[in-house]
Amino acid sequence: MTAYLAVDVGGSHIACARVRGGAVEGRREIRLAAPTSLAATLPALEAHLTALRGSEPAGGLSIAFPGLVDPRRGCVVSTPAGKFEDAVGFDFAGWARARLGLPLLLEVDGRMALLGEHRFGALRGADDAVLLSLGTGIGSAALMQGTVVRGRGGHASVLGGHLTVAIGGPTCLCGNVGCAEALASSWALPRLIAALPRRGALHDLAAPDLKAVFDLARGGDAGAESVRAACLAAWAAAALNLVHAYDATRVLVTGGVAAAEEVVPFIQSHVRRHAWCLGEPPLVLRGALGADAALLAATPLWESRRDQL
Repeated sequence: MTAYLAVDVGGSHIACARVRGGAVEGRREIRLAAPTSLAATLPALEAHLTALRGSEPAGGLSIAFPGLVDPRRGCVVSTPAGKFEDAVGFDFAGWARARLGLPLLLEVDGRMALLGEHRFGALRGADDAVLLSLGTGIGSAALMQGTVVRGRGGHASVLGGHLTVAIGGPTCLCGNVGCAEALASSWALPRLIAALPRRGALHDLAAPDLKAVFDLARGGDAGAESVRAACLAAWAAAALNLVHAYDATRVLVTGGVAAAEEVVPFIQSHVRRHAWCLGEPPLVLRGALGADAALLAATPLWESRRDQL
């Protein structure tokens, strides 16, 4: 079975691995400083990938990137504010050929996680599904009749976090108003905490994150309970929007906070009550592959795209 090198670019770190089928044979990580720069990370990334390849040939390199990607041209079109802004227009394929001697496929990170879970994880056998990734931002992707939804410019289905769920809501980093991401993501937490009517435990955290919100809410902190409720409502609305847009039978929720016991049942209840669809409402699931999902997607991505190169 062919081995591939894989990279998953995240908000706080870059993971890289050698994968073969559904197995990760070696894995390394690069911690990221803020603001993040692609140029500053390339030497370390090249060194890690060279070490992971070793003496055995690799069939190619895949990169899962957080932003708008044109997978046909293999380029980044737009990035979140302050993150890898120098990646726009960068020749990823040329870099991979010159520095690693490998062909490259570039895809959006949420779409890669969906591919990995469909081949090896929670979505095996489900050909109509959507993914909702919860973390620093909110990512999404869709699968219809076994085919990943990419659209004319490669952006279809990946902007689920930027669907409007609150008319007149806060302005998002993307420029839209009332996005799910502006209401319920890690970067939105400072605004949510500042808006609380009374000071509480969340105000004392130097760097609040979603896990802390859920932990404190379970302990009865009123402010954390309020923020948790706002996040759950926004995530459920985003999930339902994706169901209606892509006629999904499965909703896969990923990201660290997806492991919180409240998340999947709340979204499932909302979808069950409000989805307008034929037959049973979609089943809401938690991702099974964790941080390996986008890395393991290298195999199905290369198998599906090799004939197009």
